[in-house]
Amino acid sequence: MREGIGSVFLYNMIILFIIIVFGLLSATISYYKAFKVNERMLYMIDKFEGYNKGSIEEIENFLTSIGYTYSPTGQRDCDESKDGGVLVTDRNARHYYCVYYYKDDRGINESGRTNGDREPIYYNYAINSFIYVDLPIAGAFKIPVFTKGERIYNFSDGQEQGDKV
Repeated sequence: MREGIGSVFLYNMIILFIIIVFGLLSATISYYKAFKVNERMLYMIDKFEGYNKGSIEEIENFLTSIGYTYSPTGQRDCDESKDGGVLVTDRNARHYYCVYYYKDDRGINESGRTNGDREPIYYNYAINSFIYVDLPIAGAFKIPVFTKGERIYNFSDGQEQGDKV
């Protein structure tokens, strides 16, 4: 009788271990995918030298092609500012993501330098995307993934993104 109880306990431990390992594995893969989406979106913003109509169109096409979470109402949970950055996400964007513009992202040694038009030499963008998880028992929840991009050199005066697109 003792072996019967011991083997049931052992099976429960094995099942619990498998659930924990697969949960951690799926969480790692989901975070990796979200980080990859952020990096791809930052690449598109860098390619078009800002969050403008060209980059918005390419980002929307990319997110649609990979099946990223769609927002039919256009509502998203974005803070108006984050770490000194201003929210510039397109109001007509169809997916859940937030883009932040950092007007002057320079080091202390470059603090007084501007280009010929009295604009900052560098600017920067950051993206906040979300991992959506919908579990039968726990319900749906989302986890934000924030990625800040590299500095972009301001070649022209058309890169000022103080207002939303």
